[in-house]
Amino acid sequence: MLRSFLLLSILALFIPSLQVRAQSSPAAQALVPADLPTGERWLKHFNEDLLPFWNLPDAWGTPRGDFPTFRGNDGRAVDWAQRPAELTEAPGWMKENFGREYVRMKSRQTYFYGVAYHLTGDPKMLALARDGAAFIRKQALDPRTGSAVSYWEKGVAKPEVLARTSQDLAYAQLGLAMYYYLTRDEATLRDIKRLKRHIFTQYWNPEWQALRWVVTPTPEGDHLRQELVAQLDQVNAYLLLLTPILPAADRREWTADLKRLARVMVKDYHDADRHLFWGSLHDPAQKQLGSRHTDFGHTAKAYWMLERIGRLTQDQTLVDLATTGARAVLKQAYLPESGTWGSRLRPDGSVGTGKEWWIYAELDQLAATLALTDPAQAAPLPRTADFWFRRMVDPVNHEVWGGTGGAPDFEPWQGPKIHQWKSGYHSAEHALVGYLTAQALHGQPATLYFAPKDARARLRPYVFEGTVGQRTSLPLPGFPGRRKVRVAFTELR
Repeated sequence: MLRSFLLLSILALFIPSLQVRAQSSPAAQALVPADLPTGERWLKHFNEDLLPFWNLPDAWGTPRGDFPTFRGNDGRAVDWAQRPAELTEAPGWMKENFGREYVRMKSRQTYFYGVAYHLTGDPKMLALARDGAAFIRKQALDPRTGSAVSYWEKGVAKPEVLARTSQDLAYAQLGLAMYYYLTRDEATLRDIKRLKRHIFTQYWNPEWQALRWVVTPTPEGDHLRQELVAQLDQVNAYLLLLTPILPAADRREWTADLKRLARVMVKDYHDADRHLFWGSLHDPAQKQLGSRHTDFGHTAKAYWMLERIGRLTQDQTLVDLATTGARAVLKQAYLPESGTWGSRLRPDGSVGTGKEWWIYAELDQLAATLALTDPAQAAPLPRTADFWFRRMVDPVNHEVWGGTGGAPDFEPWQGPKIHQWKSGYHSAEHALVGYLTAQALHGQPATLYFAPKDARARLRPYVFEGTVGQRTSLPLPGFPGRRKVRVAFTELR
């Protein structure tokens, strides 16, 4: 036994890859795939495939920070008198929203620029994130009610305050949360906290012990809707990212909110036997395979958020529940013939082979996160990433398509790449998580950039924990009093 240990130790000195790929526990540990994309590959994807679509004046809005909800697939601003083909031929559910400017999409684009600074350290990207956050704070937030506008139609803020969905309010927070995470800007945090108070006081239903969809009664019964995303998107849009870095008093309150939303999702929406989360509860007809929001994307995101909450709050039972379910859904969603992820279970229980960009990203992110402690979960990632880079990216005008058709051709959808539900959020988070986890799995430090005033601020690698290694601090051009802090994280977990 001792001789075997000494032999492995000697080999590790002369074979670096053994040190890099071998995982320390459990004893019989799988190896990380040798062809797993590196962190450098993910940075290349972000900088060359994604960033050019967002780093041009037509994307920045007028005034700068008023990011447009719709643009053409070539990245240009839309001339509504002569729409490009992808908008002329868009489906009805998109066309009925033409003329609206959605706060959630401005917030998602703000998030994108935050990730761009986080990965590159380019102050121009942080300036765009600042402009987006400033526009939302000045134009969309209502200090009187604590709410946030959902959208403007011909310049009119809509809908009325308590008819706004809790999901829209959560995503109004997304870009603000990323900006605070990077900068620790106290004024931004005050606005985030005010909107959070509005959500949890006005939308919490004491009878359901859950968040409502809307508060105002409607003939359609929207106030009776019980939606998974009313709970889930509070977590992934801002609560999970910010809770660990808040002042102690706020951290206790927000941790309690994370725990209660986790309980709601597990108690009300989770089907442990099927390893899925139902998208809604109010309509019994929706509690079946193929129904709205009952798909691999919402299930993967829910398991990912629960696993992260469990680790943050040291709730091993929650970690185990999420990990068990996550492994099952990843196995179910993976299509070995094509090396890709499916998007959902059809009503007959078979896996739909078509792709939706955000669902694909969520499954990659879940698998990569689990691989940090169970390297066997990384097995599909070389092939799923290869498909993403080759088939999901628009090689001419950048960003990713909304999805593809099914097997065997997987033809990319040629519809709009940016609309009232698609912006840079999912593609940016996919690249960020891909980079962080790839660096960790290959045994390399992950470098991220921050912009606090205090260079000693407590910094974390996104929704993960990590050990701070090398740390440098320089003045940040264009941001008087702020520091460009570069941190190399190791031991991502």
